[in-house]
Amino acid sequence: MGKIKNCLSILRKIVFLIVILFFVFGYVWEGKAENKTENKIYTTLDQLNEAIDYQWEDAFAFVRDQIEFEPFTGIMKSSQGVLWGRAGNAVEQARLLNEILGLEGEKVRYAQGKLNEEKAAWLIKNTFPEEKDFYYPKNVLLSAPSQDKEILSAIEDHYWVQILQDNQWIDLDPSFPNAKIGEAYADLDKTFYRIKKNILTKFSISLKVEKTIFAEDEGDDSEIQTILEWQGTLEEVANLPISLTLMANFKSTSQRDEEQDSGGTLFNVFGGVTSETEEEEEEGIELTYRAELFLEEVIEEEGQFSQILAPTEEEKIERSIITKVWLQFVLQKPDEPTMKIERILFEKHQKEDRPSLFQRHSILITGNEIPTEVWEEDLSDILDKERIDVLKSGLEEIKTQIEEKEDLATLLENSISLENSWGPETGHLINLIFASTSDKLTNDLGRALAVDSYYFWPRIIINSFEGSGDELQVYIDLCQDSKLAISYPGQAVRMKETFLYGRGVMESILEGKVIELLTKRKPLTTAYLIYKAAENNIPIRMYSYLEQDRLKNLKMPPYVAKKVMKVLDAQHFVIIPEESIEFNGRQRWGWWDLNPQNREVIGVLDTGLHQAMLERTILELKGPMSTDMALVLGVMVGTVDTYWVIASMILKYGELNKAALQEAKNYMKKISGYLCPDILDEGMGVSIASIDIEDCYSKEFGSGPGVKVDMGWCAKFTKGFKCASTTIMNYYLSEY
Repeated sequence: MGKIKNCLSILRKIVFLIVILFFVFGYVWEGKAENKTENKIYTTLDQLNEAIDYQWEDAFAFVRDQIEFEPFTGIMKSSQGVLWGRAGNAVEQARLLNEILGLEGEKVRYAQGKLNEEKAAWLIKNTFPEEKDFYYPKNVLLSAPSQDKEILSAIEDHYWVQILQDNQWIDLDPSFPNAKIGEAYADLDKTFYRIKKNILTKFSISLKVEKTIFAEDEGDDSEIQTILEWQGTLEEVANLPISLTLMANFKSTSQRDEEQDSGGTLFNVFGGVTSETEEEEEEGIELTYRAELFLEEVIEEEGQFSQILAPTEEEKIERSIITKVWLQFVLQKPDEPTMKIERILFEKHQKEDRPSLFQRHSILITGNEIPTEVWEEDLSDILDKERIDVLKSGLEEIKTQIEEKEDLATLLENSISLENSWGPETGHLINLIFASTSDKLTNDLGRALAVDSYYFWPRIIINSFEGSGDELQVYIDLCQDSKLAISYPGQAVRMKETFLYGRGVMESILEGKVIELLTKRKPLTTAYLIYKAAENNIPIRMYSYLEQDRLKNLKMPPYVAKKVMKVLDAQHFVIIPEESIEFNGRQRWGWWDLNPQNREVIGVLDTGLHQAMLERTILELKGPMSTDMALVLGVMVGTVDTYWVIASMILKYGELNKAALQEAKNYMKKISGYLCPDILDEGMGVSIASIDIEDCYSKEFGSGPGVKVDMGWCAKFTKGFKCASTTIMNYYLSEY
């Protein structure tokens, strides 16, 4: 246990220093009434109740004083999520208090009413720090959240709790700072005892496959199949370990027909084809994928899809090929437009392309911030020496058996068992570590720039392990990671745009850094590609919808060009090098997707994913690797081997030093070159940088749709961002 505690201490420092490495710790805003990070984090309601000794007055004080009010509508977070993130809107705060009091045995109910404009403005004014003077020119629009009509409208519908004491219902409104027991701040419209399911955010996840049907003497036709689908509410899956696995199986078509006739299952993965390839080719080969969706350790949904790899003469007349595989997430808030998010798992670009033979996608869906305390227990389990030793010995045994050409079915069975024992929690832990570190980075960045932010839609983070025999890919993909931002009172309104841009760039770097720290290998990220382009003097340009013709001059593969054009069609800007960058022997593309309305930026790779990606050779031993199912074995062994590397790196990794911080500072200083050429390196403070950022966004509307990029805007915006980030880094370097 002593070693585990020591490892926890080390990893705390790693996470702490990752955050520092990518931007912040300086200029902390002084207006907060208290520093919530110094307070104990309670990860369960029972834990909290024990701490307050089941006293309802203390429960009310805790929610009022420790749960920050957020100005948005609807229910996105569970009570556990509100407790973890220490934040929620009025109905979420009321729900948390209601559930705490219910566990204490108190009789409680919800109250609903409407805030008048005066009370709403007072609530918003007390949610933010007091207004500060930033000394902007008179023409710069300053933020005044308590006068913002959109914000006031969002909090007009108000919720609180009533508790029955001595046969009287007593008001408890935890949203208002310094609220007293018995005080209500909105006129009561109605009361109710339960939150109805129809006001919760609906959520679904489905696996879809597109197949193109090739028929003789006819045109090609495509069809989309839903392989599996789970439907429910967001809080049923929020913060839980979700994973999707895909495993390939090769069969001769005659074997398939026999199994169907006998009622056998196609998913006998040990009934795959042999190495007698000539006979197989005559019979035809079918590649089948088994898909399983896990919620925690339970299979919630499953399905299959397949294609014929080596068709017989009869099957050649008409056959279907898998051209695309993807996950689709659908979110529906009451009275809000439906949000649909796709995560592509496979897209066919060349004739020989096919989905990876094994894939595990660990999915984190969360509407709240993730505190370190949440994943410490998971970390303790993974760092258990006995577990690591079992993993290592099992891995070595399988590798030895491969060398000795042991029975393939037994090897595959052992590999699957070993992967199942580590895969779900390893992927979930990586997602939690990334989310937790990102939250710390985001909050520190917000304090440095005097900007508050919150999640209006849940984050969807996917950590993936996949491969096809001799190569493994590891991803962290931010499928949905947007935040809404509000500048503090007195700060420039548009400083929130600098915050959103800076956060997007840092998220891309952070994705790669988490993978690099845990695997000791350099991953591929948009930030890395842009960095290498600048280093190699490759021009980096910004394009809008009106520059589509110029963008076509870049020598991008058609499938990459299609993805870039899709960004422009959405009226976003693309920041992209004029040439591809070599990475691991292949030419790769990456770009920033910049929303010109709010400056939110997302790093995108040529796969279309918002990700960091690591590629590594996973099995150098050849053994019986000549058969198709042996390729599946290779992926399984490589995946388990990577789990062991991650556990080992957590155990061995030390603290980051000042040289690493200096490297990060150098990266930030080069951001100007990533956007526009020939920006002077002028040393300015944050206040001057803030002025430069303001009023520098100019639009030029042409005869067609879209916004044309103005280099004056680009230069000013870039210079301002560079100065702000460099100043913050200089501050921390002087303190470290």
